[in-house]
Amino acid sequence: MRQPTGRDAKDALYEQFARIGKAVASPKRVELLDLLCQGERTVEALARATGMGITNTSAHLQVLRRARLAEADRRGTRVGELSFDPARARGGPDGRSRRGPSRLWIPF
Repeated sequence: MRQPTGRDAKDALYEQFARIGKAVASPKRVELLDLLCQGERTVEALARATGMGITNTSAHLQVLRRARLAEADRRGTRVGELSFDPARARGGPDGRSRRGPSRLWIPF
């Protein structure tokens, strides 16, 4: 197995910036993040709060999960509560959480 290089770290960092950029490019996804920062909610509750349908809300949440800005508590085949986890948002290329201060940080 080859050792990660500085280039690998840069590529992973730029990839994460691109995922975050895509995640906050939609005003509805920013609104979903705002709601999730206030506490855990179900997809249905988020859809009601934002005035979107469940399918559209789920699609937006998938983008947020891919960017590691939200996570889902899966129970069987249903997604239960969704939440924002600042530690997870700082996850490294391996997807593991990095500990740090609990605050939402979006690079501009």
